[in-house]
Amino acid sequence: MQRREFIGGAAGLFAIAAAGRAFGAGAASNRVRLAMMGCHAKGRGFQLMQRAAELPGVEIAAVCDVDARARQAASDRIFEMTGVRPKMLVDFREALEDKSIDGLICATPDHWHAWAAVAAMKAGKAIYVEKPCSATAAELAVLRRVQGETGAVFEMGSQRRSASVTLAAMKEIKGGVIGDIHFARTWYQNARKPLANGNRTPVPEWLDWALWQGPVPREDYRDNIVHYNWHWHRTWGTGECPNNATHFVDLARWAMGLDYPERVVSSGGKLYHRASDDWRWPDTQHVSWEFPGGNVITWEGQSAVKYPKPNDAWSGCYLLGTKGSVLFGPADATLFDGNGDEVKKWDASAGDKSVTSLTNPTDVADREHMQNFVAAVRARDPKLCSQPIDSSVKSTLLVHLGNIAWLTGETVRVDPATGLLAKGSPGAEFWSRTYEKGWELV
Repeated sequence: MQRREFIGGAAGLFAIAAAGRAFGAGAASNRVRLAMMGCHAKGRGFQLMQRAAELPGVEIAAVCDVDARARQAASDRIFEMTGVRPKMLVDFREALEDKSIDGLICATPDHWHAWAAVAAMKAGKAIYVEKPCSATAAELAVLRRVQGETGAVFEMGSQRRSASVTLAAMKEIKGGVIGDIHFARTWYQNARKPLANGNRTPVPEWLDWALWQGPVPREDYRDNIVHYNWHWHRTWGTGECPNNATHFVDLARWAMGLDYPERVVSSGGKLYHRASDDWRWPDTQHVSWEFPGGNVITWEGQSAVKYPKPNDAWSGCYLLGTKGSVLFGPADATLFDGNGDEVKKWDASAGDKSVTSLTNPTDVADREHMQNFVAAVRARDPKLCSQPIDSSVKSTLLVHLGNIAWLTGETVRVDPATGLLAKGSPGAEFWSRTYEKGWELV
């Protein structure tokens, strides 16, 4: 190495070191310090927390949960993995006040997603928020505006956007391997149990019920809400469509190069859990999104009864092109020719095939997506995110429109240039929501 090359290289290293010191107060080199919001041991947050903690140069500095048991379990797990015990916080806003923390991972119930993301971005933190990134269509505009004003790193938990399987398949799809795509079919199936009416009981001593509710109007505690069944209550959850359609509708929209639809229709309802009064969303739902140019995406959600085997994968996306088709399964992708014969299969690793939990079917993709988020945080560059604000908003809007169409029972018409409801379209009453006084997201 020539002397001037060494000096130039050294100058670059000094600049990198300086940037690392400035990245977080007391941060060593390029270390990224993250706070985890929502870390119940059987939930999505616990999985994401572990994937982040495994990455070089990443520290889980705080675990935040309104459940004292979850805080302790998360703290114990991080200590077991790293030898460093994170702060245990009830209120995640304390982590946002810590200048040494660089970002927040939010894996709470849906009603918290947009509120927490906005708070994090306004505090100068990066945000990784689970899908759907909002509980309503109106919240999406707030997210987009705040991210634009702050320039914060924003990533939604659509892990297939970073998965090597998806990226390899999508590269060939974009290269024209199956020709022009005009139709995509997506689906999800499960055999969830009915949700019995909840009983009003005293709040458990381990739970901060008021903070769990956060931005939504207060209700009495019932014994059928925490920790998972909130999905099926209208106050806190958004139902199966935003819960699971988001993943594969996002893949379809990405592959087809689509933005906003023109028309949305949805049918279905409580066809199997009819006696379950506390299941407030459909247990069976079909949604169709029609886009400019005569392109269509559909989603079929079956939450109560699984199809007999052999059958389609429990969740997936079929892209039908003029030259062939591609099937995205939970953790792989398959290319077919125009006659329907298999041509090629993309598969990441044996780890990607081992489905141990419906809440974590693609552990490898989780790692890849968290690596992408951390890289963007480290560079402080939101453009590095695989699932940044623009595509997060567009894909989440689709599933909210699906729910709005189901709630109205009518055809919802959309301005394809803006994503807003067309003049005179039904559904305006479901565009936003009511907030607890003092918690308004405006």
